[in-house]
Formats: sequence, structure tokens, C-alpha cells
Amino acid sequence: MKAATPLIGALALASLLAGIGLFLWLEPMLREPPASPSPEPELHAIPLTGVDGRKQLLGDWRGQILIVNFWATWCVPCRREIPTLIEFQREHAGRGVRVIGIAFDGAEPVRRFAREYAIDYPLFLAGNGITMYNAALGNSSGALPFTAVLDRDLRIYGRHTGEVSRSQLDGWLAAIE
Repeated sequence: MKAATPLIGALALASLLAGIGLFLWLEPMLREPPASPSPEPELHAIPLTGVDGRKQLLGDWRGQILIVNFWATWCVPCRREIPTLIEFQREHAGRGVRVIGIAFDGAEPVRRFAREYAIDYPLFLAGNGITMYNAALGNSSGALPFTAVLDRDLRIYGRHTGEVSRSQLDGWLAAIE
């Protein structure tokens, strides 16, 4: 038992020195600020598929302030915030503000839901692009609802996970304009 004590001590010391060496090697990389989340990865090139099957790019709205809302028909807070988004879109469309919805559902449930709620802003299907949309717009948790606000140059100005309020939307708009 006593013969093992120096060996354990030597292993502990070697581990400690290896850890310190690794830290010193990685430390300069840890101090570098992360790259800005905007506008990567080239937000203007993000493909969108409408509920009608038409293809567009997020960049088609360059020059407008975008409120990009991730939602699903089965999501209760999403259902609660949609009337606020509809109203906000109607009031500010003349000022170059556009709400777009990216639904985490299939086309038919989204069409039915859009008719029921009288959604008059563009709706798109996430489909197999869920991971890409979440990564590009900063929804690291993948939670719904999630809203990203993009300025007229398609730079991410703000993000919110959870039900977005009218006061948040008004605040973002006032700060961007």
C-alpha cells in the first residue's frame, strides 16, 4: 500500500501539470471574443418555402425591418402571440416592417391555422431546415415561440425566446428606426 502512494502522487502531479499546460495553450483562444452573430451565415441566402410551395430567400426582404417568428400550431404561447404579430404587421407595414412566420408544422395544418387566425403575413415551413433556421437566427435552445428581429441590412438586432409582447416589438422598432 505504501509503495502505491508515491505513484499516485506522481500521477496526480503529472495530471495537474498537463491541465495547466492545456489551459495555457487554450487560454488565448478563450479570450478572443466570439464572432458577431450577424449577419452569419449569410442571412440573405437563407431559403424559405412558403405554405404554397413557392421558394424565396430571406434576402428578398432586404431593406425592410423583419420580425421573424418561429412557431407551431400546437404551441400555446405561439397561439397567444399571433394576434399581436398580426396587429403589429398591419400597423407598421407602411414603414417597411414585415412579420414573417416560420412554422414547425406541415403545410395543411399551417394553412388551416392561418385561415382560422386570419394571418395576413407570409408563412413558411421549417421542414428539414429546422436546425439551419435555429442556428442562423440564434435560437440555440430550439424553443418555441422564438422571435428574431432583423434590421434593414438583415443584421440580427434582437432575439426573444417565449411569447413576445407588443411593448417588446415597439421597443425594437423604435431602437432600429
